[in-house]
Amino acid sequence: MSQFTLITGDIVSYDSNQVATINAIGEIKINRFAEPLFIPDSAKAAIELGRLDDNLFNLKKLLRSGYADPCPTTRVLIETTEPLPDIKGLLIKRRFSIIDFCSAEIEKSHSKAVLDALLELEYVQQIQLDEVMQLQPPSIQKSQI
Repeated sequence: MSQFTLITGDIVSYDSNQVATINAIGEIKINRFAEPLFIPDSAKAAIELGRLDDNLFNLKKLLRSGYADPCPTTRVLIETTEPLPDIKGLLIKRRFSIIDFCSAEIEKSHSKAVLDALLELEYVQQIQLDEVMQLQPPSIQKSQI
């Protein structure tokens, strides 16, 4: 089974549509595409308000995009109307000038603190998963090919 540290800091495992909690409190949901999501209790309000996209918790998409542990970061798109402050564990990769988004990486070791800090900022409108489909998992190095 693949293990995932979610943006909330919750840890779950997933394989063949089987979801198991390791260090997590929440519920398993199946979306309209028959994909499993683990929705942590701590994220429910932000999802309902539209501030967190539920694809951040779509285990099939996280696996397909190469975000299973030990991948150290989760790439996200942050809709924000103002520049973000320095937050430990958040690396801004690019700020887009024509739309109110920036691309960023959140270190999984700081994910809960980063998420809490972002959600405290009124000008952060939404956080989405950056669904980069990997041709090979990030853990495979070129020297192994």
